[in-house]
Amino acid sequence: MMLVCCQNAGMATLTIRNLPEELHHSLKLRAKRNHRSLNQEVIAELSAVPDFTDEATRLAASRERMRRVTAEIDGIRERMNGFMSGEEINAAIEEGRR
Repeated sequence: MMLVCCQNAGMATLTIRNLPEELHHSLKLRAKRNHRSLNQEVIAELSAVPDFTDEATRLAASRERMRRVTAEIDGIRERMNGFMSGEEINAAIEEGRR
């Protein structure tokens, strides 16, 4: 993928070449779902990317991400009804093969 950027009357233009078809299709679907043009959707996506210009910001974002993942894992553990034995795991595997 090649990016080309130029400046026009206060607004920059970005050309993306060799964009994978799958990614283009995904962006178009998101744009439609969000009632935006493809251009507006790409700008919204790029605007949502955090700016990690300093180490403190990067570390804070990393810690927050780890906190969210840990909370999600804790939630999954709370919903579990204990652990499966080896025999139960093997039985479930066999059942899935039928």
